[in-house]
Amino acid sequence: MTPAGLILAGGTSSRMPGASKLVRPWGDTTVLGSVIRVAREAYLAPIFVVAAAAVDAGAAAALGADHRLPAPPNGGRADSLAVGLAALPPGPVVVLLGDEPGLDAATVRALVEHCRSAGAEAGRVAYADRPGHPVWLGPAARAVARDLKGEASVWEAVSSAALKAVVLACDESAPIDVDSPDALARARRRGRA
Repeated sequence: MTPAGLILAGGTSSRMPGASKLVRPWGDTTVLGSVIRVAREAYLAPIFVVAAAAVDAGAAAALGADHRLPAPPNGGRADSLAVGLAALPPGPVVVLLGDEPGLDAATVRALVEHCRSAGAEAGRVAYADRPGHPVWLGPAARAVARDLKGEASVWEAVSSAALKAVVLACDESAPIDVDSPDALARARRRGRA
């Protein structure tokens, strides 16, 4: 079964003056457009984006998403995750962050293959500098994650549920979360390197 893609993009961009970080230019697209492109190149389908008001349904579709769901007002990452999981069809899902445009499709595909071959319910990538997204959730892990609230960690929740979880080691640095002008500039420099 092809895993779905769930992109969490519900933040308020409070540390990014001006336009939302999600609609900032990134190559020939936007920050969010880059993440949607990676999901497509990793063969995730369908692709759902849970987004704040800065990204409307038309913009999400133009960037390549199949569905745009409104992020809960004043909600945290786990609240957006719950909205997305409730709307997705049954089966495995790969969760990506809409503000990490430095992610590459090869990493996503490697995580999917690693989780499938291990028969894992949950999986994540351990980069050279820190663990991070994407995260794989099988049906049992989805059941645990759909009840999370606020900023609760999905990885901590599925790990404590004694589900079979795996970690994919990656020699590269984790994608930069472009939550400020400085972080966006660093991510762009790394992308050009």
